[in-house]
Amino acid sequence: MEEIIKRISLLGQKALIYEVLLSPKPGLVDRDNSGSHKDMDIYTFMDSILSLSDYFYLSLREGCIFKEKDYSNLFKKIRPLGIEAEKQMYKSTKGINTHKGAVFIFGILCSSIGSLLANKEVLTIDGILERSKEISKDILDDFYGVENKENLTYGERQFLDYKILGIRGEAYSGFPSIKESYGAFVDNINKGYSEKVALGQSLIYLMENLDDSNIIGRKGRDGLEIVKDQARKIKALGGYTNSSGLKGILEADQVLISENISPGGCADLAGATLFLYWVIKDINNL
Repeated sequence: MEEIIKRISLLGQKALIYEVLLSPKPGLVDRDNSGSHKDMDIYTFMDSILSLSDYFYLSLREGCIFKEKDYSNLFKKIRPLGIEAEKQMYKSTKGINTHKGAVFIFGILCSSIGSLLANKEVLTIDGILERSKEISKDILDDFYGVENKENLTYGERQFLDYKILGIRGEAYSGFPSIKESYGAFVDNINKGYSEKVALGQSLIYLMENLDDSNIIGRKGRDGLEIVKDQARKIKALGGYTNSSGLKGILEADQVLISENISPGGCADLAGATLFLYWVIKDINNL
């Protein structure tokens, strides 16, 4: 089991590396530019990803050793790990938030996978996301009484301003956006496209369909509609599957940069989609 945990934790890092290396991407950090981010680049992302290796491992391990029936208590076990991971991220990036959303998402997914492995269950997308839902069943408690709090988190502020549940709502519902983007990813693999193309297509799917709180935080709902409109145009051109689609992505990149919009939440979920694809494909065959 130890070797499997190590292998999966490396797949988590690898997925985040593949996500940032995917180029071009609209409004996001990639090999070509820093998108709508003036305070980070691809090297900032690499430093951040390397700082998370222990976190993926420890979250998986907590899932493996968890013996209770109430999986919401597993979230209480990994939450301090996530807080420490954020500290390590900020230390490695000199205070820049590169992967706070990914820390939240991957922590839940890793602990979910660990608990399923401990029970010797075959890993499936439905099984992993259903267990993630069980782990996250009390996660919206953070919003209770939020109107009386003085120091609000980013998510709590958006809940007050827009009544948006954000990534907490995704986790509470069992990451439905990951399930849909996973379907888009596998569909492209079955059509004969590479994992790189499938990753890009899942990103475009998420940009079109996800109410990304990163976008709303920067530019409100108007910004969200700009991203969705650009994603629809890219999709109609073929996205990452052909030269016309890639040209459309480059044009969308300039639009989002000019509007200072970054679909960072979509990128985190696209990375998580690739991670789950690798885990399901590789670990079940060991």
